[in-house]
Amino acid sequence: MNQAHEKTKQLIENCRLICQNEPDKIENWLDLGRALLDDARYAEAEQALTKIFEEGRFFSFKNGIPRVRLKTLLHWKQNKFAYAKAYADLAFVSVHQANLAEAERLLSMALRVFEDMGEEAEYFRAANRLGTVYRLGAAFESAEELFLTARKVAEKHNWRKGVAESAGNLGMVCEACDRFDEALAYHTEALKLYEELDADFDAACEWRQLGLCFLRAGNPDKADEHLTQALALFEKTNDKLMQSRVMNDLTLTRTGKLALDTAFEALQRALACEDEFEIADNSLLYARLRLEESAEDTQIETLLLSALKLFKKLKKQNEVANASSTLGLFYLRRRRYDEAESRFKDSLHLEQRLHRAFGMASDCCNLGLIAKNKGDKQRAAEYWEKAAALFAENGDDEHAAEFKQRIAAL
Repeated sequence: MNQAHEKTKQLIENCRLICQNEPDKIENWLDLGRALLDDARYAEAEQALTKIFEEGRFFSFKNGIPRVRLKTLLHWKQNKFAYAKAYADLAFVSVHQANLAEAERLLSMALRVFEDMGEEAEYFRAANRLGTVYRLGAAFESAEELFLTARKVAEKHNWRKGVAESAGNLGMVCEACDRFDEALAYHTEALKLYEELDADFDAACEWRQLGLCFLRAGNPDKADEHLTQALALFEKTNDKLMQSRVMNDLTLTRTGKLALDTAFEALQRALACEDEFEIADNSLLYARLRLEESAEDTQIETLLLSALKLFKKLKKQNEVANASSTLGLFYLRRRRYDEAESRFKDSLHLEQRLHRAFGMASDCCNLGLIAKNKGDKQRAAEYWEKAAALFAENGDDEHAAEFKQRIAAL
């Protein structure tokens, strides 16, 4: 049993009781919201944190006419620190909802309040979160600047865990910019600090990040070694979700049957932790590997349809597009052209909305192949012309030339 998880669950129950007994104290709702965030219960956290603002509405309505509630102004002045903390926590919910613009807005407001009030602990926390928002949005220079600022605050107060957190975040920025030597140095620093603090979960996360960094740098053997160490620590802490994710990572470092076996184990661990996104993600990965082996296995279709259903339920548009295109590929290899065409068109529509050029190009390639197999050479040429243009626009001249040649061969 994961003791940290059980402690968080007990804390949540205690906070709920306090909120029931003292519902007018906004600090109680803030504590509950933060505890729920720690347990990744985002919808419940949002409900709890929103309670903080019920007395903070600046307008009331009488006969349809808005009137300023003067007591709200006093309420705001008295509680602006708690409000800022709520903004920072609600931003975390927005990140989970993939609303990075809203997360940036909330964290920027919170940072100004924390800076004005000299609340450096909360400033450090919010700066790291805003840096993460920028990193996820590929604004790497802004992210690095915030993480360095947060690190200075942590060093000033000798917050060793804070220094480790900032170092780990800086490592992920450097990794995203292909600055692998710097990334490895930052992650190694963070790992050493977490191990000195006996923070097994955080240390396991850094072992994983080191593994992913080696993988991106083209060193699968080192990646496998570090990811295996991460898995052992996550097993020690009994974190089923992270075990599944690391097994997923290990799948990418391996080839052939070893990769297929690892992907199957990742799926089993995902099923054990009952996380719907993790189940869908691992079902998709496992199905893809089985599809590489053979398209004759009908269970591949079951896995893909199940993953697609879960991604749609969770409103994960990127993953819906990926699952749709993989399903299209399965039908294409089975020569079920009408079904394949329908799935690739679904994927293409989403890729266009997501502005993912290579996804669009890939779908156009396959739609062109289906049209050719159906005997519609003109339609095939149109799709391949689009694919060639997309590859050329994104600097992939080799694939652009390949599809130009296909068009000429028609």
